[in-house]
Amino acid sequence: MGTDPVPGPIRLPLDTTSGHHSFAPLRDACAAELDEAMECGDTANIPPLVKAVAEFALIDRGALRPGSRRAQQTLRVGRLCLARRLIARHLSKPSLSPAMVAGLLGVSVRYIHVLFETTGTSFSQTVTALRMARSRRLLRETPPISIAEIADACGFGSLATFYRVFNASEGVTPGEFRAQTGASPFTSAAPSDPEAASHLTGK
Repeated sequence: MGTDPVPGPIRLPLDTTSGHHSFAPLRDACAAELDEAMECGDTANIPPLVKAVAEFALIDRGALRPGSRRAQQTLRVGRLCLARRLIARHLSKPSLSPAMVAGLLGVSVRYIHVLFETTGTSFSQTVTALRMARSRRLLRETPPISIAEIADACGFGSLATFYRVFNASEGVTPGEFRAQTGASPFTSAAPSDPEAASHLTGK
């Protein structure tokens, strides 16, 4: 497994020379994603992000009309980047949904689905991947925290759901994953609710 992506906070809007202040969060989201892509060596995403950042600079300077087809494509990239960062910011909320992100972005739910369809990964798949990345990172940390706390921090509605999704993704339980990574076991990490326990025992 590679290094888990850990999206940083959404940057505050910066001033622009063209007056298109509403585009600043989209531009900043692209710049933040570019920084992370370069840090983790994500060569596939670096070129399109470099292009988007450069195009936003042209929009800022008035050299590229926001209504042009070229600018609209850049704005879509920016909205996708910002949507991903909003997902990361609200990842611990079980209520995280396309409607929530659409409301924060000021677009329709249908638009959110279209944005993610262009990547070949749905909104739901993106959320699950980020939750899994965060859970793997937390399971590796020392001193360890309980698996129940990790499930909560990653936005899983219940401990049983966390075990089911994690096992389906990794082929092992969270506890087994922790043992494989060399982290010390945490005695209170065992599931405490009957649903989770029955899931693990198959009863």
